[in-house]
Amino acid sequence: MSHKYALGQLVHSAGTRFADRTDGVYEIVRLMPESTNGEFGYRIRHTTTGTQRAVGESEIRAVSARPKPLSTH
Repeated sequence: MSHKYALGQLVHSAGTRFADRTDGVYEIVRLMPESTNGEFGYRIRHTTTGTQRAVGESEIRAVSARPKPLSTH
């Protein structure tokens, strides 16, 4: 098994552990080893504030590569 996200990839925090501080976009800055529960970890850095934290794979989601087109209807 391998990491779902890559170094340098942009992600959003999806977890509720930091509910008051999770808004914004983060960059993957380090790939962490698999934990005892079988989940890979990541070190992420907020792209605006520079705040860093360690998160599990289930706590983040990828930033969409392309925005959804606006409906003209």
